[in-house]
Amino acid sequence: MRKFRFLMAITALMLIVAGCHRHERYSRQNEGGNGSGTEQTPGGQTSKPTLKQNTAWGIEYGERQIIDGKTVEQIVIKNVPENVLYLVSVINLENYSTYKGDVLAFMEYELDNAGEYIYHGTPEPIKFDRFSHGTWYAFIIGIDSENKLTGEYNYIKFVVEEEVPTEAFSKWLGTWKVKGKTDGRPAREVTYALTISSEEANYVYRVDGWETLEKEESGWVQMNMDNEFLFTFFDEGKMYFTSQYIQTYHDNDYDDEVEEVFLGEIFYDDIYDESGIYIIESEDIDLAFASMAEDGKTAEIDPVDVITEIGGHEFTAPFYDMKYFGWSQNERSWFVFNQNVAVFPLTMEKVSDVASVSTKAGVFTRGSMSKGRSKALRGKIYVPRDKSKPVKAVRAR
Repeated sequence: MRKFRFLMAITALMLIVAGCHRHERYSRQNEGGNGSGTEQTPGGQTSKPTLKQNTAWGIEYGERQIIDGKTVEQIVIKNVPENVLYLVSVINLENYSTYKGDVLAFMEYELDNAGEYIYHGTPEPIKFDRFSHGTWYAFIIGIDSENKLTGEYNYIKFVVEEEVPTEAFSKWLGTWKVKGKTDGRPAREVTYALTISSEEANYVYRVDGWETLEKEESGWVQMNMDNEFLFTFFDEGKMYFTSQYIQTYHDNDYDDEVEEVFLGEIFYDDIYDESGIYIIESEDIDLAFASMAEDGKTAEIDPVDVITEIGGHEFTAPFYDMKYFGWSQNERSWFVFNQNVAVFPLTMEKVSDVASVSTKAGVFTRGSMSKGRSKALRGKIYVPRDKSKPVKAVRAR
C-alpha cells in the first residue's frame, strides 16, 4: 500500500546498493573529508593481480581518543615506503564474511569506493568514528599510480570490547511518548510511543516506534511502521537522530523493488531555485538531537542545520522534518509512507524505565523482509562537524 508519493525527476541520484551488507555504515558523522588522504579517482581494472601479503607493512589498532568531546578510533600505519600508494579499510567480521573468503573481491570493492582516501608513506594515525564491539579487520591495500590494485596487502585482526554503560547513557533507555504537530491546515497532533534500547553502551541506541501512531484517528490514512527501527547515537548527553538505510524489499502490489531509508527534509526559501520542501538524500548525517531536561523525564527534539547546494548556490537551513522514504526502482522516484508526520520541534515524555541494557552483537535483520540492514559493519573516517561538505537536495513538493 503506497497511497502518498512525492514524484520528481532525479538527475543525479546516488542510489542505495540493494540488499548488500557492504552498503551499510554504522556511524553518525557528517559527510566530508579529513584531508589526510590524496584525492584520486579509482579506475577500472581489467587484469587480476596476484595476491601477496607484505608483512613488512605495519598496521596496528591504536587507542581510543577523545576529540572535541567525541570518541574516535585510531589505526596506525608503519614502515610503508613513501612512494607506495595504498588504501586503509576497516571492516568487521559480519560484513567481511559476506565475501566468503574472496580477498580480491573485497579489495576491488574497497578500491571502487575509496573516494579521496588514498594514502602514501607513513601518515599520522588515521582516525575513524567509534567502532562497535566485536571482531574487526584492518587492511592496507596497495595500489599503483594508475589506481589499480597491485595485489600487495597486509592486515590485522582485533577485538573491541563493549564499555560499561554510564548513567548519562542509561537515562535515555525506556519507553517515551513523543508529541508533535503536522504542517497541515489545520495542524494535527501526532503521538508516537518509542522504545529506546541499547545496541552499544555509551554509543548507539535502537529506537522502535517512529511513525507508529498510538491509535488511528478518523480521516487519517497512516501506514504504521511497526516493523521498522532506527539507530540513534549518544553524544555528550544528547541523543542524535541520523539519516540511514533501513532495508530493501519487494513490493508485491506494485511488483517493485523498494529501497527504504530514513531521511530529513528542509524548507528552501532562497532566490536561486523554486521554493518549497527539499529532500536531503545523503545518509549518515545528523538530522536532529534530543536534549533531556534536568528532571530526566522530559526532553525536546530539535533539528540541526545542514548545508546544501540548490540552484548552484550553498544554502544552510535547519531540517524541517524527518521520516521514512521509499525509492521506487520502477518509477525512479521517492515516495513517503505517511503524510501525517510531525515537523520540528517535538517533545518527549518518559513513560517507563528499562532495567537492563542489551549486550548482544552481530547482525540484525528486519522480520520477514527479504534484505535487511546489519549493525556495526564498517569503519568510517572521522570528520569534525566543522569540516562537513554540502549534501545533495532534491525538490519534493
